Amino acid sequence: MSESGLPFRSVAVLGPGLIGGSLILAIRSRWPDCELRCWARREEAVVSLRQRFGNALLSSTSVAEVVEGAECVILAMPTGAMADVVAQMKPFPDSHEVIVTDVGSVKGPVQQEIGSMITALGADFVGSHPMAGSEKSGLDHADGDLFESAAVIMTPEAVHSEALISRLQRFWEGLGAVVSRLTPTAHDELVARISHLPHLVAAALVRSMLRDDPEAAKFSGGGFRDTTRLAGGLESMWTGILADNQEAVSGQLSTLISELESWKVALDTLDREQLQRFLSEARSLRETL
Repeated sequence: MSESGLPFRSVAVLGPGLIGGSLILAIRSRWPDCELRCWARREEAVVSLRQRFGNALLSSTSVAEVVEGAECVILAMPTGAMADVVAQMKPFPDSHEVIVTDVGSVKGPVQQEIGSMITALGADFVGSHPMAGSEKSGLDHADGDLFESAAVIMTPEAVHSEALISRLQRFWEGLGAVVSRLTPTAHDELVARISHLPHLVAAALVRSMLRDDPEAAKFSGGGFRDTTRLAGGLESMWTGILADNQEAVSGQLSTLISELESWKVALDTLDREQLQRFLSEARSLRETL
């Protein structure tokens, strides 16, 4: 920690999308003395970053240039692209403690694929998952307050330095987040239930309701829009998330199918008492959010 209270004097954000862009805005707002660096895959994105942030942000299409000297490196691209990006990093000096984290929605496959790569570079890897975001994507939708009161799950495993883990936790807490720690497996099972399955259900509901009669959408009210908002997420990103967490999501889907079958029996038999009990239990559980 520096005297100014910065968790890290230099932070490199790799990927200026919604989460990466929100991190840049949040860090600039809370720690203006932090040296910020950002990697973007496309030159057009680098030009956009320079136009928006000027000299306040070192931006480049070179991974090695961006991470050089950084104390914290944040992987903010789709999980399937992380290994290729990490492969472009150079070994970190022995005298320079570095922690690498990611903001992906699935942790087990990421830990398995890039954990050892980062260790071989002389850094520690700790997964992070900020439970914040939007169905929108890209830097234009970035929000410096995105992490305020948001849950962030950290998944430390086989990490050499507890001090670095604590610094990363202070980093997230400094952005306003509420931090918890889980194993990668426990994390993936949890988010399958509270994040990944809801997205799948929203998409399935839209398909089943509108596929054969798209014109019905113009008669829908706020309830249908609220229930299906998640289906507006970028399909390429969500295909990767569902595939990465296939086993856990499939298990939760089986549980949901069983639940829906119980509702169908109650409806087919016009069991009003059962329907009311189901609805009452659902309302009570919803009020715990």
